[in-house]
Amino acid sequence: MKRHSALVPLSRQHHDVLALGVYIRRVLEDPRPATLQGMRMQVLDLWELEMRGHFEVEETELFPQVRERVPDAALVDRLIREHRETAAAMEALRKASPDALEGQLRSLRRMIIDHVRTEERVLFEAVQGSLDEAELSSVGDGIERALPKLCVRLGAAEL
Repeated sequence: MKRHSALVPLSRQHHDVLALGVYIRRVLEDPRPATLQGMRMQVLDLWELEMRGHFEVEETELFPQVRERVPDAALVDRLIREHRETAAAMEALRKASPDALEGQLRSLRRMIIDHVRTEERVLFEAVQGSLDEAELSSVGDGIERALPKLCVRLGAAEL
């Protein structure tokens, strides 16, 4: 899937989340308390440094501009709902007892992978097919302005 330059910064962050999913899967293949705890800390770090801000950029810069332009506007509502569910899952992960940690990581992994795939395969494809070049450029400008303010991880946005 070739991504329009307006959406590339968000797609790069999606790639980071998919890589995290692979890493979680590997940890879950041999779940030891110390590795599960380390994975919890890495997931929560990525949440604070990148994912929380990523969701905010999508909700303030992307979704309002594309909601009425994509064929299925209800998709945007679903994605926002999934953002809330992911935030709740992150809080549950933060509070999980050592005995519940493996299940929390397994559930969170599936949630974030499914979410990213829906955004990439469904939403972004619809956006690229529904907006003209000027509209895509406007979306990209908003994303570029917002990312450095909302996502701490320097590799996620060109500064």
